[in-house]
Amino acid sequence: MKKNLPSWESYNDVDSGGDEEPIKLAYQSVGEGDPILLIHGFGASSYSWRYLIEPLSQNRRVVTIDLKGFGESPKPRDGLYSIYEQARLVKDFILTQDLQNLTIIGHSYGGGVALLTSIQLSKLQPKRQKDLILIDNAAYPQKLPGFMRILATPILGPMVLYWAPNKIQVHSLLKKVYFKDYLIPEAAIDHYAKNMEQENAKYATLQIARQLMPGDMEEVTKQYTEIKVPTLIIWGSQDEIISPEIGERLNAALPNSHLMMLDEVGHAPQEERPDLILPHIKEFLQQR
Repeated sequence: MKKNLPSWESYNDVDSGGDEEPIKLAYQSVGEGDPILLIHGFGASSYSWRYLIEPLSQNRRVVTIDLKGFGESPKPRDGLYSIYEQARLVKDFILTQDLQNLTIIGHSYGGGVALLTSIQLSKLQPKRQKDLILIDNAAYPQKLPGFMRILATPILGPMVLYWAPNKIQVHSLLKKVYFKDYLIPEAAIDHYAKNMEQENAKYATLQIARQLMPGDMEEVTKQYTEIKVPTLIIWGSQDEIISPEIGERLNAALPNSHLMMLDEVGHAPQEERPDLILPHIKEFLQQR
């Protein structure tokens, strides 16, 4: 029998650990000052922020986390890998670390987590979060990219994930992520492929892919108006994974947001063109 997962509202008080140790997300902290929390996207890790950490940490404390199932964070075989569970864990991390005057920056799937986390904070402790930056982020129901549909498909998803060489999988995905393929670093391919070798990493990837789009997402999107903090939305104009139209729709929904389009950039500006995205982030942060 298929296990029913809790809805968004019921996730507020869920303890996913049961009698086991609670999930503790892997994180790193660099610099001093008001904190910036960086939340990576699907299939990635804190490594995806490698070009932004040092520049941002010159004036702020930069905290990077690995979401459950990714990077160095736990990958339990508990089946609890919905975006709601990820947001709950991030919210708990923020409260446990007592991050005040907080800036949250989220990319792609991590941007969806950032939106849900911001909704939670707006209800629980609205003064804790100072602002929000979203980069090519998940926000509305959409047709999943081809590779995500494959991973979410029973039998076919596990066959591809377990049988195809890791480096080939990563390179194929990054060619969708980047607009200019020649900018893909070999070191990034090696890093993400190595992450896939960790115990339960592929199990977690399949679980996240299958639970990527919650059935009640339309109800969640109605709560975007509750996010009152200043918000910068950044989008690569050549994004093949999440259409720039999603960014425009989100910008219209958020009450205090600004949309910045980056020309000739794909789905991950912070990796493909950090030189373009960094000035916009710094300018936004300096205004507060």
